[in-house]
Amino acid sequence: MQENPKEYRWIGKPVRRSEDRRFVTGKGQFLSNLRFPDAAHVAILRSPYAHAKIRNVDVSRALRQPGVKVVLTGREVKDMIKPWPHLIRVPDYYGIAVDKARYPGEPVAIVAASDEFTAQDALELIDVEYEPLPVVTRIEKATEESVPLVHDDFEKNIAWHKNFVYGDIDRAFRNADMTVSERYYFHRYSSTPLDLTSCVASYDKATEELTIWDHNQMSPMYHARYSEALNVPTNKLRIINPDIGGGFGQKVHVYPYSVLIALIAKKLGGSVRWISDRLGDMSAVMHQPDRVTNVEAAVKSDGTILGLKLVIRENFGAFLRHPEPQNVTRTMPNIIGCYKIGAISMDATGVFTNTCPSGPNRGYGQQHACFAVERTVDAIARRLGVTPERVRFTNFVPPESMPFETPMGSTYDGGNYPLALKKAMELVESEKVRARQKEMREKGIVLGLGLACTVEGGATAMSFARLWGLEEKHAAGYSSPAESAHVKMSPDGKAVVAMGTVPQGQGHETVASQIVAEQLGIQPSDVTVMRGFDSLTHPYSGAGSGTYAARFSQLGVGALLGAAGKIREKMLLIAAHRLKVDPSELKMGDGKIALREKPDVSVSVRQIARIAHNMLAFLPAGMEPGLEAVYTYAFPYTQPVGNDMRGNLCCSYANLAGAATVQIDIETGNVKVDKLVIVHDNGRILNPLIVEGQVIGGAANGLAGALYEQFVYSDEGQLLTNTFVDYLAITSVEMPKVTLDHMETPSPFTPLGAKGCGEGAGILLPALIGNAVEDALAPFNVRITELPLTPNKIWEMLRQSRKQN
Repeated sequence: MQENPKEYRWIGKPVRRSEDRRFVTGKGQFLSNLRFPDAAHVAILRSPYAHAKIRNVDVSRALRQPGVKVVLTGREVKDMIKPWPHLIRVPDYYGIAVDKARYPGEPVAIVAASDEFTAQDALELIDVEYEPLPVVTRIEKATEESVPLVHDDFEKNIAWHKNFVYGDIDRAFRNADMTVSERYYFHRYSSTPLDLTSCVASYDKATEELTIWDHNQMSPMYHARYSEALNVPTNKLRIINPDIGGGFGQKVHVYPYSVLIALIAKKLGGSVRWISDRLGDMSAVMHQPDRVTNVEAAVKSDGTILGLKLVIRENFGAFLRHPEPQNVTRTMPNIIGCYKIGAISMDATGVFTNTCPSGPNRGYGQQHACFAVERTVDAIARRLGVTPERVRFTNFVPPESMPFETPMGSTYDGGNYPLALKKAMELVESEKVRARQKEMREKGIVLGLGLACTVEGGATAMSFARLWGLEEKHAAGYSSPAESAHVKMSPDGKAVVAMGTVPQGQGHETVASQIVAEQLGIQPSDVTVMRGFDSLTHPYSGAGSGTYAARFSQLGVGALLGAAGKIREKMLLIAAHRLKVDPSELKMGDGKIALREKPDVSVSVRQIARIAHNMLAFLPAGMEPGLEAVYTYAFPYTQPVGNDMRGNLCCSYANLAGAATVQIDIETGNVKVDKLVIVHDNGRILNPLIVEGQVIGGAANGLAGALYEQFVYSDEGQLLTNTFVDYLAITSVEMPKVTLDHMETPSPFTPLGAKGCGEGAGILLPALIGNAVEDALAPFNVRITELPLTPNKIWEMLRQSRKQN
């Protein structure tokens, strides 16, 4: 890696995405496009009930149907695999209902047949005897004495409970001039990737080898888990990820389906293929959990926030599956946001309900926390009668305090939070907006201005397990996350790269080629990055390989630099030997290695590659031939978490400031976003085109959750929004133009100074839009305490306001 970033030839440049050509020309290798001519096809029978005992499952008629090869029920699956492992106490989970159906859409039986139509028809021939049971779907009802238990061994439906205290919270409240209390509800939604959940498994009886093609964005981490569940040795288990059309966290939870399909492949001794449908994906793969947060803030009269008390109630759905309860704990490293809040307590409880099990969605719980904290900041401003920005500027962590250690032990690695908000306000023209706001209100037009800020923790550490409840004696070895990369240069000077990351559209191939080209003095077009992931050919680390938590820019980059750096050093040694100089006298770039003081004296990269591979007599004595290296990078600044529950649990902390203006039609409740400004600082930008796409994509996710998308259950437990007819996924029509401004505060800790960029805008937008809508509705004394802000919800709030007045 070159010392001066200004000398970079490729890093930080807007290189166009190399992978897009195959996508836009229809050449992507998505799982649903792959053909397995002899594969059996799978269909899944799902429970129509949210809660019911399964008295009997009769599959005899289905098995007599011509073309049906096998039918599996929950009781059979239970005898064939172990429950899914976790690091804390959870109910047994097999991915299929065994004795009870606990949410609508839960698999009850699986059919494999000669074709998809026969498999689907056979589902109608399976007779299931259900005994319907009472249902609970709502967080605050779940723990009441009269409600049914989702799992008999978990009293009051409490799945998990922890209490965390950081700093002197009692002192903070003693010294406060006032307290501000609010209750917030953050709803269920997801990112609904266009690429449906799919899986193909193939078992070779002769070799006892099992191959799984799936969509899991954490396949390297789940390789050992698949092995344990299926009782297949890791050296006999191969996992392949082809191109994945969107993950957003949801593709973590494909693992139960992958195992179920693999079971059938083992039973048949051949190949089995399953492609989900939208109904199955929406109802039964994964939902972002909903949450109730009660916030109490200790505040001085000048707006200084001394401490926060949070009481969180989270809906895990019907099962607590790995990696939950991370939706709660994931927020903790940056729970105070951009503010120098000295003390915080969090009483967190997760409950079971008869709803789809929860899991990661882009931002993974950080949007829940940001909504609660940023809405509370606006509530403090309202209580004090000052502008929202004044409270923020009073409480920002100043740039001169960086790196800044939070009460929880996080190390914020740089950023100018006040400047980011000032820029956002200038770009949205806040003074003009407020002047115009008064004029428009006099004309009966409702206009609102919202501000919000957030910190995005990137690349999470394995030591999070301690916060889940893993005992210290077991958690002591969990610390840094890690990632692996393999780089090989061929005799013609071209390079091939394989990584442990599992991309789902983020542009990893392009950025990896930029970094390797920079290290080896070649062009990005000279670097081929192997697509997807294959456990047989790609290196990976058991300490977290995969793509989630915006980890590529910090950990993946570290692995690439390490592997390519090994080759670079070897090439310099060969060139020095050939030119009869010391390696320190050489520089590499533009396809050659030359003397620093005499650039005309050089040897080409291609010549060095030929020497390393073919002309071995020109190698330094004792040097191993070839140009190939594997490197596993472990982030050095995270450590095990002890009994105090403190620690730096993320590798970096990007920050964002946002400003938005909205217009609201008070007759219909419709919200129109006029202006949307985001000022974004993710450290050193590796490729501005890709960062821009990631930030705007995250903004779309966050705006969708703020205004449109939601999973709604009836009191009987039926999911009412399980198709795109009623689940209002955002489109380009609803997406406003985004004014995006970048700041670059390189991290002193990550390999290239880069931080995460994929989740921040999705974290920011729900709070930002909530603040803007409340500002617009201030004349009506409407308070925004829950999402999404649909027209009917706003119309009803206005109606209630008029009624009270």
